[in-house]
Amino acid sequence: MRELERTAPISVIGTGPDLNSATDNGLERAARLLGMTVPEVKNRATITGAIEIARHPGVVQVTFLAPVDRLARIGLGPYIEAQYGIKV
Repeated sequence: MRELERTAPISVIGTGPDLNSATDNGLERAARLLGMTVPEVKNRATITGAIEIARHPGVVQVTFLAPVDRLARIGLGPYIEAQYGIKV
């Protein structure tokens, strides 16, 4: 490995009629948003984040560290720089 991946946190909300559906929905939304596969998002959430049950049934919050370049591509670069001081 030449260098560590530069990452910043992101949370994506998933919804559905039950927790399993909400979890699948949140993982799929995150994958589609960042151009990743669902297994990659699952792995990142397992290692660097969490899938949390929200206050209402059928709602989850998928949080994980995502590559800064992918976050910048979806327009979050200025927020990453302001909040975390990470140059994008």
